[in-house]
Amino acid sequence: MNSESHRHGPLPRALAYSGPVADPRRPALAAQVLIAVQTAVQLAGAVTVGTGSKLFAQFVPISMPLFVATVVVFLFWFRRCRLNAEHFAPGTHRYSAGLAVGAWFIPVAMWWIPRRMALDVLRANSPAGGAWVINAWWAAWLAKTVGGAIAVQLGSGPYGYSPYDAAVNVVAAVLAILVIRQVTAGQDAAVRADLAAMPFTRAPAL
Repeated sequence: MNSESHRHGPLPRALAYSGPVADPRRPALAAQVLIAVQTAVQLAGAVTVGTGSKLFAQFVPISMPLFVATVVVFLFWFRRCRLNAEHFAPGTHRYSAGLAVGAWFIPVAMWWIPRRMALDVLRANSPAGGAWVINAWWAAWLAKTVGGAIAVQLGSGPYGYSPYDAAVNVVAAVLAILVIRQVTAGQDAAVRADLAAMPFTRAPAL
């Protein structure tokens, strides 16, 4: 009786992401937290001390490791989602999983390949739409990287502070968090649907 009841009860959490599909939720949460914290630290540093002040030099030892950690965790999440997407929609991806990390460091190609990979990953679970979030995030990211460099050349405020750079940095961070949430939710929903379709089981409350 107990074994039969257990069989029809909710599956253990670990069983929900067994096999080739890895749980993207923990790295997604870590990436969101790091992006939010890093953006807040950058904004506070730019507004209160400015990039040209002596105090900013003491601020760098905090912001630089935080930036590196944010990049590493984001890329870890991005690659995991790309690998998962291959199992949800095999043969529909334009670029290999290795480029989920490498494309960000290839000159010129870095301006469009990661966006197209993100769109493929999203469509593997949500073919009906949602691409606008990725497109908006990518536009903000380009505005941050390319536009920020142009803004510096045109001049900035006291202590090197650029209102444009601060504003676009916040927008890009918010959109990046939305992308992470949407892609992760899509993959989690796909796993739940697969579990619900399995005989003698039901989708667990994860």
